Amino acid sequence: MNTRPIIMLDFDEVIVLNRPGDFGGFDVISRNPPPGLWERLFHQPAVQTLVQAITEHHAQVVITTSWLRFMTRDAFEDLFKKTALEVLSENLHGAWEALPERSDTRAQAIDRWLAANHRGEPYVILDDDRSGTGLRNSVHDRRKRVIFCEMDVGLEPGHLPFMRTALTRAP
Repeated sequence: MNTRPIIMLDFDEVIVLNRPGDFGGFDVISRNPPPGLWERLFHQPAVQTLVQAITEHHAQVVITTSWLRFMTRDAFEDLFKKTALEVLSENLHGAWEALPERSDTRAQAIDRWLAANHRGEPYVILDDDRSGTGLRNSVHDRRKRVIFCEMDVGLEPGHLPFMRTALTRAP
């Protein structure tokens, strides 16, 4: 049994801030990516916090972002290579995506993924109120498994104690 903890990772407002002038998913799939995209796509304090949690807990990553609608695993791995985030590719869970069905909330997509793939590992969900539909007041929220990142701030070092607790405590 794989007992490595799991980080369920949204992108927007977690590691990609959607402030005016920032880059986003559609820039990534553009035929002509804007200059500086790969260096500035991910918010560095958020990335440093995420990488610290992955490294410290030898955590696996499951992608939950809406970018799953237009990117394949190969495209994500190429993105991680271009942005010097190979640590994400190296730690993707075997069932690496929580792909939503057409009318799913984020919570429903995560619940379906957990029902099919979860084997009792500790986990944390990194999301925000806007795209993390259904997560507020969900069973995951009540069990202190969800970090709701603030818009224009994203994941920050202050979230590490919460992540440590979630990633070391059985569900």
